[in-house]
Amino acid sequence: MSTTEINNSNADFNWLKRAISENYIKYYDFAEFTNWEEISYGSYGNVSCANWKGSDTIMALKHSYNLTIKEMVNEL
Repeated sequence: MSTTEINNSNADFNWLKRAISENYIKYYDFAEFTNWEEISYGSYGNVSCANWKGSDTIMALKHSYNLTIKEMVNEL
């Protein structure tokens, strides 16, 4: 990995950390969910719905396989 690629990766990681800390993005631990039901899947990952523990809230959750930080930032 070149120095430029490392710097770009660090910038993407820092952007993601800042977006979470400033509440632009809400981080949820998968352990906070129950009653998982798969909606769709593919080579990229899967999408499920689940209940957020302690509430009646149902959320859609996307789990992507092998994404780099840059790909995750672009996805957002």
